[in-house]
Amino acid sequence: MGGSVSQVFRSGSALLSNRDGHKVSETTVEKVNTIFDALRANPKISIQRLEPLLLQIPKYENILAIHDETGYNLLQKSVGLNHVELARWLLQRHRPDVNRSSCSLPLHIACLKGYEECVELLLKHGARIDTEARMCFPGAHSHNCEESGKYKNQGDDVRVCERPNTKLQNAVCYAIDGDQINVLNILAQKMEEPWMPFRVRKPLLHIACERGAWKCVQHLVQTRSDEINLIKDEYYPIHQAVLHDGRFLELLIQHGAITTVRTCTQQMTLLHVVILAARKSAEDTLTTIRILLERGCKELINSPDSLGNTPLHAIIVRYALEEARYGYDKWNKWDVLHLVRFLLQNGAKSSINQTGNSALACVFRHIRDWEVCYELLNMLIKEGGDPNIVGRDGSVPIMVCLVPLINKDPLHHFTHSMKVCYLNCIRILLQNGANPNCSYRSNLTPLHVLIFTVSENFTLNCDIQKRANFDFIKNILLLLLQYGLDCNITSQHILQSVIDMIVNVRTCPDILCVYELLLLLIQYGIDPNISLSNKLMANGASSSNSSIIFVNDFINFGGIRGAAPGGAVDASATGSASSTGGPSNGGPGGVVVTGGAGGGGGGASSAANGNGGGPGGSGTGGPSNGNENLRSSFRNNARNYLLFYYIMLITRKEFILLDREQTYQRIIYLFYYSMKHEPLFNCLKTLHNLLIAQVPHRSIDNLRHLIITLYKKPRSLKQLCRVCIYNSLDKKLAPNIARLNLPGPLKEYVMNFDK
Repeated sequence: MGGSVSQVFRSGSALLSNRDGHKVSETTVEKVNTIFDALRANPKISIQRLEPLLLQIPKYENILAIHDETGYNLLQKSVGLNHVELARWLLQRHRPDVNRSSCSLPLHIACLKGYEECVELLLKHGARIDTEARMCFPGAHSHNCEESGKYKNQGDDVRVCERPNTKLQNAVCYAIDGDQINVLNILAQKMEEPWMPFRVRKPLLHIACERGAWKCVQHLVQTRSDEINLIKDEYYPIHQAVLHDGRFLELLIQHGAITTVRTCTQQMTLLHVVILAARKSAEDTLTTIRILLERGCKELINSPDSLGNTPLHAIIVRYALEEARYGYDKWNKWDVLHLVRFLLQNGAKSSINQTGNSALACVFRHIRDWEVCYELLNMLIKEGGDPNIVGRDGSVPIMVCLVPLINKDPLHHFTHSMKVCYLNCIRILLQNGANPNCSYRSNLTPLHVLIFTVSENFTLNCDIQKRANFDFIKNILLLLLQYGLDCNITSQHILQSVIDMIVNVRTCPDILCVYELLLLLIQYGIDPNISLSNKLMANGASSSNSSIIFVNDFINFGGIRGAAPGGAVDASATGSASSTGGPSNGGPGGVVVTGGAGGGGGGASSAANGNGGGPGGSGTGGPSNGNENLRSSFRNNARNYLLFYYIMLITRKEFILLDREQTYQRIIYLFYYSMKHEPLFNCLKTLHNLLIAQVPHRSIDNLRHLIITLYKKPRSLKQLCRVCIYNSLDKKLAPNIARLNLPGPLKEYVMNFDK
């Protein structure tokens, strides 16, 4: 106490002197540097040999302002060398303020090193236990120290401070860091004095367990047994003990520590802590888990924390951290498989189907190595894992697996083995009852994810990568279709989404991908006869805008290349008239439609509000009135099919129409060979009437010729029989074709819709 009081009641001459400042004479600097050299040459040099130099230094000069090449003063050096006589001489003669320094206070150095005599000496001369500072001694100053960069290191043995903890700490923490039990006892006795206002913010046993001070823990569990089961800052001492060697855990358990305690906020058990927080090797982790299970934690093996993660989930998350190398680099894939198997053998099977947090979904969400994913998935499913239990975000495992494909970047990094393991993961889910028709938030299904991924894949520039990605996604889709994916259970008809891919097509070979996708879907039961406008209108207000856009595009398509700009388009172009329209001659007042070669009837339809007549009759109507009537006709017309929509889209891309290979025709033929007779020829009639009414143009000549040919040429009997077989099998050729008693070539003909 005397030392503390002496710091307050200092003499007036001491307060007015400049010894606490930084003004020292050059002579004093030279003498102190000489002492530094002497200590460097002989750390145990006697005070008698140094005293002649020390006596030449005036008392009023602050020798602590002089530092050696590494940035430490004479008192710090003397305490660090445990040179008690030199430290006593400096304290008694110069009476410096031992609590002022940028870092590495003398008391902190003595506590860390365990120099008991220096500790008592410094406490006697006013050193405060509660003063906090960081520790850089004996190396160069750390990067977050105020003295960093001010001094040049001249010795090869001097390195930047490598202490794991460079935070501001008091003397008690440094004594525990150094595992100096005798120094800790001295400080504890000092703190128990009634006039000492300082009290540690955390119990000593907590600090010792947190910092792994074995000698201190051994002493404190006996002298402070009341702290063994005391919680502080969310943790019990045993939570800190499991982070270190097994001897800490066993020592606390022997002295009555409860193993079933949890942290306050996160509700983590000791199993959670040792798996997630302790950066131990897999072998040490397994040893610690075995000790905990034997000492009362077995009943908590399926207990979730506040996030719903059980110890089984924690192992999966820990391995994900190992993969990402967030300070972890000790586990390999065989270690995690062994640990998971050990937990399952000891009663963790019910954690697999944790309500609202499926372990299967956790595997897909966190682990990047698809080989490990498959091995874990296989192990968990064999132990009773349910692939239809949702994860934390409310999605089933198969959706957690597929949704990342929406971001096309991961596909660039998929090697062949990764793709094989990915497909095997999906296959094992489907084989064990996963629902391929599941949905996430009521509208996102696996089919939507794959179709969107294919569409985005068309935006890539590398054709080889683009094709490889498409084949991979097609294999996933085929796998889902083989296990019962229903293409018709969607809020928006999926064929429309496939046809919409034409918007993203950049090269003609991309159309082959669209064709293959359409063929696959048609083979597995999708309906090519769907009416686009009716489907859109049936979806309500959300899709009405799409329907209106479709109508406007239809009108623009008919009006851009029409013979009469601004004139009304006859409703016979929409297929509402019963006769085949012939060539049209337009004028400012409307479009004149003459009877075609197909038959005698057919003037202007009443839908266009024209005056009906015989062959050669004319219909009248203004531009605005004609467009409005056409929109009304489109909305009420049940013959606006996907074939028409596809042709409308390809007319926007001239490079598709001018393709020498005419790749776009394969999709037209696919619809031609798979649609029913009535919707097909109603659609062809609409297209025929529309195209022959256009001014001849090089870009649509081939398309016009194809549509006219298909419209005028009926399908063969063989092709009609294929359509009958297709519809008789409920449009599910692929699952049922093997049951047909047909030759192999004929089965292939039916399956592939060839000519």
